[in-house]
Amino acid sequence: MFVGMLACFAVGSGYTSHEPGAAQYSALEPPRFEFSIRRGTLHLAGHTASSAHEQQLLQTARRVFPDAEKVTDFRPLGLVPAKWTAATVSVLEALSATQSSSALLTNHALHIRGIATEEWPEQVEVLRASLQGPVDLEADMVIPDATIRVAKLCKRAFAAHRPGTISFEESGTTFRSAAYAALDRTISLANACRDSSISITGHTDSSGHESWNRRLSLARAKAVADYLAERGVSRERLIVIGAGSSEPVADNATHYGRSMNRRISIVLHDRNDAEQT
Repeated sequence: MFVGMLACFAVGSGYTSHEPGAAQYSALEPPRFEFSIRRGTLHLAGHTASSAHEQQLLQTARRVFPDAEKVTDFRPLGLVPAKWTAATVSVLEALSATQSSSALLTNHALHIRGIATEEWPEQVEVLRASLQGPVDLEADMVIPDATIRVAKLCKRAFAAHRPGTISFEESGTTFRSAAYAALDRTISLANACRDSSISITGHTDSSGHESWNRRLSLARAKAVADYLAERGVSRERLIVIGAGSSEPVADNATHYGRSMNRRISIVLHDRNDAEQT
């Protein structure tokens, strides 16, 4: 590990630099460089061959991690291997194929661990070829399965899903014209996320007896389920519920309010999550 406390000061362009005080480290230490990229921050800490080497690292960082905050702790070393500049730059370029990672480079070893992207296998071969001399490369990387990434994207989409109003004519199961666009948006998301289940809840206004409202709301939910099924959504994924007038979103005392309460709410869920609970 590096020796001594560091004085910290901020510099422009999103960089923070740590500068060692006099006699706080030895310029004759064995070469060592640490890299990490986490939560949008790139840390570069270690020995450099020259100011030109440091500038090359910063230029590479801007190119391969353009949106990351950069924090540097460069330490000029009196004697570095001829390969040192090229090796540190190559490692930095390789880490661009990771989502979150850390790396430690020494004179004869390179250890990398973290979460990689699909480009990592190709990138690590480029890195192997660029390392000069006997360097022991150890990479402990996890590449998330594509299905896991899709599941995460779907969960975000489900949370943000606002298909729009799906409303009905009074006392019936006939969709109002504006409902079709909302239904079709739901179908598009359902087709993209096929491991989802879809809860369809029918609602009514408060007109009439509640037992009738329950039956009507269930019939409306079934009408939506039929529309989705006729357009390719498996019925096994569909859950229909009749809530009657128990969950109003507007005032039933007005004509407008009652029209808003005659509606459908649709919620998509990850079926794998449901099976685990």
